[in-house]
Amino acid sequence: MRQFVAGIILCAGSVWAQTDSGFSGTWKLNAAKSEVNGLPSPPDPVLNVEQDTLALTVAGKPASKVSYPLNGQPVRSQTADATIRTTTKWEGSALLVNRVVSGPQNYTIMERWRRSRDGSTLTIRRTIVRLSGESESVLVYENANSMAIAAVEPRSEPKGEAGKNPDETVARVTPRPSLKERPTAPKDKEFVIDAGTRILLRLSSSVNTKGTRAGDRIYLETAVPISVDDREVIPRGSYVTGTVIEAEKAGRGSDKASLNVHFDSLSLPNGVTRDFRARTGSVDTVGNVDRAEGRIEGESNKGKNAGKIGQDTVTGARIGTLGGVMGAGIGAAAGATAGLAGVLFGKGKEVVLPPGTTMEMVLDRDLHYTASELLTGR
Repeated sequence: MRQFVAGIILCAGSVWAQTDSGFSGTWKLNAAKSEVNGLPSPPDPVLNVEQDTLALTVAGKPASKVSYPLNGQPVRSQTADATIRTTTKWEGSALLVNRVVSGPQNYTIMERWRRSRDGSTLTIRRTIVRLSGESESVLVYENANSMAIAAVEPRSEPKGEAGKNPDETVARVTPRPSLKERPTAPKDKEFVIDAGTRILLRLSSSVNTKGTRAGDRIYLETAVPISVDDREVIPRGSYVTGTVIEAEKAGRGSDKASLNVHFDSLSLPNGVTRDFRARTGSVDTVGNVDRAEGRIEGESNKGKNAGKIGQDTVTGARIGTLGGVMGAGIGAAAGATAGLAGVLFGKGKEVVLPPGTTMEMVLDRDLHYTASELLTGR
């Protein structure tokens, strides 16, 4: 019974922490504090935000309203020319929003909403991932009605000078203790996995360019543990999720198949989750990896077709000798024509990643963990 009651209290506290994150209100953009890079349009100067336990509704420009679900379930919406798949997740008091846009231009928008402790600032870190690369902006909004107010304490001063009213209330500002006088809480040790670290993963399900589309999710596990200062931080078997941002089938001639995956979430076995950005560094499969962008390219039929032309030419010549010298020339030309047709109309190989394929992801930013998170999973 005690465990049941404790569970109810814990769930209630979790809901309160999420709904009390203070996003509701009118927020004005502080352009001087913001960093705007590569946004398709200027950020909204004012955001009117309404939040309840089910959704976060944001109204920016006139006739522009977006709703984010807060129950963790993905929501699919349709615009005039695109399909948008939206998912959200809480990371403490911060809200993580992921929107995959599929249409004439496929791209992903990832946002991290966080409110300052005094409720005066809303910071939105927005990353847009396109086929050509990614851009990150930091938008700082301020709420003028949420200014911190100094604590005052009324008290009655006795009559000291002529003409003073002994009942006059005098505002007395409570002095703040100096830094030396303030109690210091023990600092939780932090473990940092640096940007550029390569983490070996093992694919849990198959992925291929013939049946995979941009926006599809993939699931993997870490194949080896990652340690910092002789402390295991990411155990083997931690869960990693990624998003397919490009999937092109093999075409005719020299058109290669290509697959591009961005890894965006890692969960430790104890439940601690970090959202991040990482690209593919290498993959245990046929094809090449563009190390700058992480794109996996399949093989074309160009190299093999060069040999095919020669082989078909020789074969045609041999057959042609049965009819004399002229026949040999005609047979060789026919063989070359057949080989050339294979080059022009033959298809390259698709990129196929079966379950168990090992891939290396390269972190684009640091991952921070505290000792208490590694111990308790909170």
